[in-house]
Amino acid sequence: MPSPELFQRIVEGDEIALRDTFRSYGPTARELARRIVGHDQADLVVEEAFLLIWTEPERWASAALDVHVLRIVRDLALAVRRRGVTPDLAAIDLEPFSIAPDLNAPDVVHEIDHDELQRLMLRMPNGNGRKLEDAWLDESFGEDEDLEEALDDLVEGIYSGRLNRRTQ
Repeated sequence: MPSPELFQRIVEGDEIALRDTFRSYGPTARELARRIVGHDQADLVVEEAFLLIWTEPERWASAALDVHVLRIVRDLALAVRRRGVTPDLAAIDLEPFSIAPDLNAPDVVHEIDHDELQRLMLRMPNGNGRKLEDAWLDESFGEDEDLEEALDDLVEGIYSGRLNRRTQ
């Protein structure tokens, strides 16, 4: 089910929609959290992210639900890692963000083969893949043309199908 429909159902209090959202984005969210905070705290970070979405969907999510899930998980995990607090305490200082959904963009976040994504980043010229990863983890995005080029290359890889999908 597309993100806008899941989001609307969550706003209406549909627990099945939350479960479906977790099934769609939970594994990717957990892998992201695991890479930042390790196995021990990954599940707690993901749980806290979905709790925020469930309790205040108008504040913490939008029709671009796939992006919001991963952004919340990333922000929580970075706060836990940097400040050494539990995910529920890290959530206190988080700020919601808004992003308008691109209804023409494919909803493939949960389908991406993360090993292939790593390989694509390693093949980027001028070390752009490493710069992109460092900027993402350190939240240090600036006006760097190399980073913009790297992001464009990743997005183009997803849209073009060059980036392989997971095999189930």
